[in-house]
Amino acid sequence: MTKKILIILFATACGAFAFYSLKDSLRTYVPFSEAITTKRAVQILGTLDRNEILQHKGGYYTLLLKDKDGTVLRIRHRGIKPVNIEHADSIVARGSFNVESGYFEAEKIFVKCPSRYAKKTTTTENNK
Repeated sequence: MTKKILIILFATACGAFAFYSLKDSLRTYVPFSEAITTKRAVQILGTLDRNEILQHKGGYYTLLLKDKDGTVLRIRHRGIKPVNIEHADSIVARGSFNVESGYFEAEKIFVKCPSRYAKKTTTTENNK
């Protein structure tokens, strides 16, 4: 009887650990308006506003993202600027909005580059 209970407890603990480890990857994208009003960490998706110059100062870099509705959000991230951010098709930021600073404080920035996912043409397709 105690062996079954130990197995059940161990399986439950493993399941809880797996869920906790994967919860960040299970986040869905939220609209900018929700990202501003919620107090929890969220994931947003937008395109780089190319009218605004990327700035790097004080250990942070800042940028402006636009969502599909045209809403603009100021993003601030501590760390190194992704190399191909200027050429990105879309940008994903994970973090939370800081009311005091007026920035979405990104813990992580992911760049989605269209050339990486484009279908590669073969030589036979080029010869047609």
